[in-house]
Amino acid sequence: MRIAYYPTFRALDHPRSSGLVSIARDVLAAMEAGGHEVLLPLNRTTEWIFLRPREWPGALVDAWKAHRAVKRARPDCWFTYHTYYRGPDPFGPFIAARHRLPYFILAGSYATKYRKRLKTWAGFHLNRMALERADTVFVNKLRDVENLGRLLPPERIVYIRPGIRTGNFPLNPELAAATRARLGLDGKLVVVTAAMFRPGVKEDGIAFVIDACAALKPEFPELHLLILGDGAGRGRLEERARRTLPDAHTFAGRVAPQDMHAWYQTGDLFAFPGIGEALGMVYLEAQCCGLPVVATSHDGAPEVVADGEAGIIVPPFSPEAFASAMGGLLRDTDLRGRLGRQARERVLRIHDIAANYRKMIAVMEKVCAGRRP
Repeated sequence: MRIAYYPTFRALDHPRSSGLVSIARDVLAAMEAGGHEVLLPLNRTTEWIFLRPREWPGALVDAWKAHRAVKRARPDCWFTYHTYYRGPDPFGPFIAARHRLPYFILAGSYATKYRKRLKTWAGFHLNRMALERADTVFVNKLRDVENLGRLLPPERIVYIRPGIRTGNFPLNPELAAATRARLGLDGKLVVVTAAMFRPGVKEDGIAFVIDACAALKPEFPELHLLILGDGAGRGRLEERARRTLPDAHTFAGRVAPQDMHAWYQTGDLFAFPGIGEALGMVYLEAQCCGLPVVATSHDGAPEVVADGEAGIIVPPFSPEAFASAMGGLLRDTDLRGRLGRQARERVLRIHDIAANYRKMIAVMEKVCAGRRP
């Protein structure tokens, strides 16, 4: 197929990586790996665009250029990654309709509460329009399957399990040992956590882990917290760690995606509460590197962390339960090892994104074949 691909949230080459950008890149890689030609006719973020009227003329110019590009290239379909009330797809439905193309969405989200708020009313209706016009909406969260069922018939909703490129996270004990030695972590019980330090739930999540480690430190004097990531909240988090966990923490800073596996494997377990975490790609990455996970049930973590099989899921907003789960794993070497092995096996089995996207592309091929003259 020749696919017109539009990631609405950020450009594929955006310098600030995130889970959304990683997924968008993985989608592109899966399409190209399947032998499909991918066009990128539009490169404009739609986040809050309906509240920024000064950008509307430029957006219309970009949409016209995308229309002309599609007219020249004559793709088989239009594929949008990510549409929701805050960042809807106002372009794809019209361009696809104008050229009589099948229109697909990955990670479409629908929540009626946003139609009742003045700030989000326009975004809600633009998003609803895109979802209603889609031939198929692929979703990677079970919650979205349920919510979309109020708007679309079930045959137009397809669940695709979230995943990662598992080949990017090979087990490498020698590299892990070398990294531990370089960081002076030999003989330590290492808890790993990772996030961008954005103010809000990300920064609060790292603070949550720092506090849990501080509570456990008297029982585990060899405990050390390894923190991967960077951002605006770093100064506040460093001050918190100096105050509550002195000489038992390392801020590694921003780590290149291709190097993450080496840093994960220095650890004995991975911990992050995941408050408001839609999917939590870091959970899959850590598990693929053989780490058991401690997280909360607040949002997306239970979809990618099997409680009791690959880690421990605890109620949200309970520092005591979170620290207790971490402590149980730190005490029991055999349990840590068993859950870590099972975590990696599970990710390889059902969260390999290349395999999961092949299923998605097969659905697209079937729809496109039925629409071709």
